[in-house]
Amino acid sequence: MGVKLNELLRLPSLREAEVVTGKNSLEKSVTSLSFLEVSDMDFFSKNIQVGEEYYAGELLIGSFYSIKDDRMKQCEAIRHLHDLGEIGIILYYVGIILPELAPEVIELAEELNFVIIQMPPNDSSLRYNEVIIEIMSVILANDPSENILNEVLEKVSLLPEHLRSVEITLKILSDLLRTNIVLANADYEIINQIKWPRNSSRELPILLNSYLEQPKREAVFYTEELAIYHREVFHKDNGLLNLFLLKENGEITDFDCEQAVELLQVALNLWGRKHGEISEYALVQAIINDESEKMYRLAGILSIDVHSIQMLWLIQLKNIRMEKSIREELADHVSKYYQTYVIQFIDNGIVVLLGKYRRNHSEFEISREFLKETSFNNELKNIVVCPKMRNTTDVRNTYQLVNNVRPMLKRVFPEKKTFSLIDIKQASQVMAVMKAGEQELSEHLLILDPILENDEYLETLCCFLLDADGDFQHCSDLLYIHKNTVKYRIKKISEQLGCDVTRLSEAYECYKACVLFRLIHQ
Repeated sequence: MGVKLNELLRLPSLREAEVVTGKNSLEKSVTSLSFLEVSDMDFFSKNIQVGEEYYAGELLIGSFYSIKDDRMKQCEAIRHLHDLGEIGIILYYVGIILPELAPEVIELAEELNFVIIQMPPNDSSLRYNEVIIEIMSVILANDPSENILNEVLEKVSLLPEHLRSVEITLKILSDLLRTNIVLANADYEIINQIKWPRNSSRELPILLNSYLEQPKREAVFYTEELAIYHREVFHKDNGLLNLFLLKENGEITDFDCEQAVELLQVALNLWGRKHGEISEYALVQAIINDESEKMYRLAGILSIDVHSIQMLWLIQLKNIRMEKSIREELADHVSKYYQTYVIQFIDNGIVVLLGKYRRNHSEFEISREFLKETSFNNELKNIVVCPKMRNTTDVRNTYQLVNNVRPMLKRVFPEKKTFSLIDIKQASQVMAVMKAGEQELSEHLLILDPILENDEYLETLCCFLLDADGDFQHCSDLLYIHKNTVKYRIKKISEQLGCDVTRLSEAYECYKACVLFRLIHQ
């Protein structure tokens, strides 16, 4: 069903358009076209965006009207749209609505390989409908039967690694075939259900019952409302699964069905180990992989209130062979404080989900108590404590954020074992500075210039801010010097830098500079 972007550029309505960025993405397939009606990503993410949807293969049309005078928001929009899987945008009315396509927007889009197709500037005669009619005519005329498997796998592969899952694969397949999809286990318990369109009021389990009640079940079953296509799928890790395609207003060929089965097999092999399993492990995987339908189904079966989860611990291990014993000790510890707790070993680390706190004192103390009391302290690399999780989307996003930042933690914080979510977010901001380019990096390091030639002062400042959290005694212990020596050095450092590094409001820029310094020199 997809059409290569470079083929669409030969259409009469796009013949005069200019590909400004993303020329390396012109071989990507476009499967749908949509309007970017809301360009402000803060508003979009809070009020419109559906958390479990990713728009792989989609090309946008817009003008950035609501953010036409804000270059920063234009950059935010490009980054956000790229993260959602959008291929690019056809940008209208440059020079009329948008004064110009800013250099920083072009630079970011080029870095992300996000396509910006600029329609002829200063041309008020342009009409959206010309591009819409031509592109959609080509897309709809293209037979999806020939390449469903490759088409969907290409779309999923373009998403960030943590978003590639069986459910996302089924969602893209649903869009290609324009059909409802249900995946059930051998007992016909639903694992995943994808509606098409997504806001459909159809009750798919009820519709399936009409098929399951038949004494002789055929591969295709017709009701008054739709056609139900059934295929059995056997997978080495999941056993027998049942795939249903529920199609309204049309038919699906046998070839389409067989390709759907083959696609499901590949997705299960790549991302679906124990996909049909009913376990806490499967529940945590469903949360992390953004498989909402499966998550709620498993939570119901396991009687776990996922809505109550408000605290997340992520523990990295030195020796993964000890994970079972550590998990048992963790369960014994946290069960004293939380009614809801799920502890699983995922991706060489331990994920701890906590909810319904039973005590009144600080939740932060619970992790510190565990580190003091555990017999496996030396087996733990670090623990990240993340409070105030509002929902499972926060859990998923935080899990990914921590995984992105973790490789730098040992380099920047060699003496720390416990981190807060604030520490991780600050580290992420610093990593963004590293990627921004030499000029911005130099500007952030400028504050350290007065002491760059003094190794003793640099070591003391980095230790004080990064390792000791501003504690004089802890810093003196780590540096094996007297506490008064630390105080004297910090006083002299503050004088030379022109800011009091013991005050939070003044120390933050120094903190970021120290993180960058260690990233560069260690």
